Amino acid sequence: MSNALDLAIAAYQIGRRYEMGDGVVMDVEAAAGFYRQAAMRGLAEAQHALGFLHATGQGVVRDEALAVRWLREAAEQGHADAQHNLGVMYAEGRGVDVNYAEAVRWFYRAAGNGSQYAQDWLDSSEQAGTAI
Repeated sequence: MSNALDLAIAAYQIGRRYEMGDGVVMDVEAAAGFYRQAAMRGLAEAQHALGFLHATGQGVVRDEALAVRWLREAAEQGHADAQHNLGVMYAEGRGVDVNYAEAVRWFYRAAGNGSQYAQDWLDSSEQAGTAI
């Protein structure tokens, strides 16, 4: 089991290098391939990264439904950034129908896991009187 995790971490780290151009020529398409390898092995960081790329169309075909799938995989493992981004997808109806209750649920989980972005969203929606 540790071997599978080690392989996932290694693939993710290589993907980050390609995405950022860290020691290699920047190649987001290659990064997505490495993220996919790690995501398929269950690594939350890679699932989040791949979901984000699909949400934005960087290095892959923009596919918001697929983005939601990968973000949910990571979010359910407690990945705070994925929880926040999944909340955004629900709040904006990207890849899913708009569902503010689901968005708020994910924002609360993300804030509870330390996401300042999610906490800021919750604070601003409360101040605007739009909190659920």
